[in-house]
Amino acid sequence: MNFLFPQQNNGQDGSNIWLTSLADLLALLLAFFVLLFSMSEIKVDRWQTVSETFGNKMSDITDLVTRTGEAERNMSMINEPKAMNLSYLEHILNGKKAQSPLLADVEIFKTDGRLVISLAGRDFFKSGTDKEGQDVAEIIRMIGTTLQHISNRVEVFGHTDPDPITSPDGRYPDNWALSLARALSVANELKLAGYTRPIRAFGMADSRFGELAFVDNRDRKYALARRVDIIVSAAEG
Repeated sequence: MNFLFPQQNNGQDGSNIWLTSLADLLALLLAFFVLLFSMSEIKVDRWQTVSETFGNKMSDITDLVTRTGEAERNMSMINEPKAMNLSYLEHILNGKKAQSPLLADVEIFKTDGRLVISLAGRDFFKSGTDKEGQDVAEIIRMIGTTLQHISNRVEVFGHTDPDPITSPDGRYPDNWALSLARALSVANELKLAGYTRPIRAFGMADSRFGELAFVDNRDRKYALARRVDIIVSAAEG
């Protein structure tokens, strides 16, 4: 007897009993494949290969982001600032320096486990005053927009040339007070740019002037002496 496709009987429509048989067959097939899946095992070696390949691809993407200058943009996506690697921060700042002529005279270098951002090489500060020269406020703010994404300790050191102060309004009694005022001026600009952690400011006067003995040109030596150094440490502030 044909159970799947029975013949029509007495001119009536054929029975639909074959649908029941088909449903039973499909249920058995489903149960069979579920059973096979439940007995299967994950190939650990293959899974490790897949995970390592995926990890390498992610690393390649990270390197590409750094090389293409997208790193600083991605920094703003971090919810909680972290103490940033100084080499990476140096890379970010040098990339910004290469893109902006305003930063051409800003010196950026690492020494003794710290990153130094030195406003030196030209008259960033006029003799006898703590007021920044032309475009200096904008330069400091450009630096500050990068530093605002980190939690590293930031310190600012003000310096002067060795000549006795000749402030016309007598605002500063000596070069120590003037150098501290310069440091505080830069620290304030960094705050305005978005760096929210405490910034320690120090006045050095001309105590480091001897380090410029290698500079033969007097005007350039004095311009280098009237500088402010922004020091970024590896530790959190």
